[in-house]
This record gives sequence, structure tokens and C-alpha cells, in this order.
Amino acid sequence: MTRLRRFFAGVGDCLDGDKIVLYGEFAHISRVLRMKAGDRLIVCFNDGRDCECEIESFDKDCVRLKILSVSCCAAENDVGVTLFQGLIKGERMDWCLQKAVELGADEIRPFVGRNTVAEADFKKIERFNRIAKEASKQCGRAFVTEVKEAVRLRELPRFFGDFDLVLLCNEHESQKTLSDALDGRLQLTRVAVIVGSEGGFETEEINLLVDAGAVSISLGRRVLRAETAGLYALSVLNERLNNRKI
Repeated sequence: MTRLRRFFAGVGDCLDGDKIVLYGEFAHISRVLRMKAGDRLIVCFNDGRDCECEIESFDKDCVRLKILSVSCCAAENDVGVTLFQGLIKGERMDWCLQKAVELGADEIRPFVGRNTVAEADFKKIERFNRIAKEASKQCGRAFVTEVKEAVRLRELPRFFGDFDLVLLCNEHESQKTLSDALDGRLQLTRVAVIVGSEGGFETEEINLLVDAGAVSISLGRRVLRAETAGLYALSVLNERLNNRKI
């Protein structure tokens, strides 16, 4: 069975009863995908609902749809996960963002530490969000993962109050694993994962984050690349959160 194409409604798109008018995805639907009247697709309004729709007609700048059915998207975890990712050079950052979305991160915030090699080009955030939106479509997410503006590592502690648990992926940690940090925590609603850039963390940076409340964890016996570490942590979180083995 062919999976229906997925689109996210945006600012200016309209929902009226069983009718939807899409403006933002008009060019993609009509010119790139060359869909036509009678074709079916999924529209999401970033509220957890999947609206299966049929294309009724095209105007010069919009697509008119009829809602056939509405269901709850089952792609999300009950626990929200934010990835604080140290900036990585080149296309590896793009790949990391894409895979983090696929693995359940619902928010990603890049940061710059002392050993970050990539330059902090704050203009890249718009492109990062395009990558996240396309990945959210592809993997069937209920919501578009948002990539926030990059910050300096020293600013991270001001976000910690938003989370029940902040996990610091630390290659020098030898005592506590990710699973250890999760054991016995039954009331989690939001979790953060912090992963460094290629150069890792300085001792002073680790101390700053731990003193602010982050839990230092090991990701195993091997040293993982900057673009791999966060994805490994997200994978373990998925397994634990989906099976409720906290």
C-alpha cells in the first residue's frame, strides 16, 4: 500500500469545516509532485491530528482539499526531547539534524563551545529548519521539529529549568550510563540531550553544565563522532520511552 504524501499547514492556510485551503505547499503539490484533482494526501496542523484529504481543485495560488477522515498521529513519544547539538562542520550537520528529527527530537538547538570548529553562522538556521521540516514530513511526524537559534555553550544552563532531566553526553564519564540516568524516573515529561562538537568539551565546560544540573553520562566504550553521539542517545531514549521502562 502506497503511503500518502504528508504536508504541514502553515501561516495563511485555512481550515473551514471539512475544507482545507493550502497556499504554502501549492507549488510543491502542483508543480513539483504534479498531483491532480482526486489525489489523496495527509495534512497536519501541528496539533497531533492527521487529516486525510482529497484534492478538489487548484486555483492560481492554492490547493483546495476536502477532509475525508481525521486520526491521531501515533509517531510521537509521550516525553518531549530537545537536542542541544554542538555545531558540526559542513554537510554532517545537515545529516545530523535530519536523523535527529527521524529519531524523535521535537526541538533542536545548536550551540558553540570552545572546541567548536564550525563557524557560528546564524543565517543557517532558516536552512536548518527547512531540513527539519522535510525530515518531519518524510518520517511521519505529527509536528514539525523546530531548530532554534544557535547560542554559546555558557548560555545553555538558562534553558535547564524547562526540563525534568538534562543529559550531558561526556566521553570522559566512566561511571554513569544513559540507562542509569533514566532508572527510576517515572514522571518525565521533557528531557534534554547535550552533545558536543568535533572537539568535545573542555573540563571547565563540563563543570559548568553539571553544576547547573546536567547529568554526565557515558555512551559506551567507544568514542562516537559528534554527529553520531546524539543519534545514539536519541535511539536509546526512544527504546526506553516507547516501552515505558524508565
